[in-house]
Amino acid sequence: MLYKACDTAALVEGAHLVATIERKRYLVLWPKGDRPRAFRALCPHQEASLAEAPFDGTLLTCPHHGWKFDGTTGACVSGQTCAPIKELPLTIVDEVMLIDVPAKKPRPAVEA
Repeated sequence: MLYKACDTAALVEGAHLVATIERKRYLVLWPKGDRPRAFRALCPHQEASLAEAPFDGTLLTCPHHGWKFDGTTGACVSGQTCAPIKELPLTIVDEVMLIDVPAKKPRPAVEA
């Protein structure tokens, strides 16, 4: 399902911002020389929040353990080997950046 992350005017190349959608945080990164991208704001190492992570236009640095992630792929490029940050499709329509967030899975009913 598509959700508004931000207006395109809110982000410039080399910068990033945090969008909260359905009570979860997502990063919208615009790596230098590339296009805007959306990632889940969770480090694959211990699922630490990346909401406060600095982004230098190329690399995102986990504020908890210092691991670095490529802003164009989400791949871990320093620290121990780990999975990449989860990328989500990002679309721009009428000057609005939209993230395609999977629908919530229904919780199973609890029997009394």
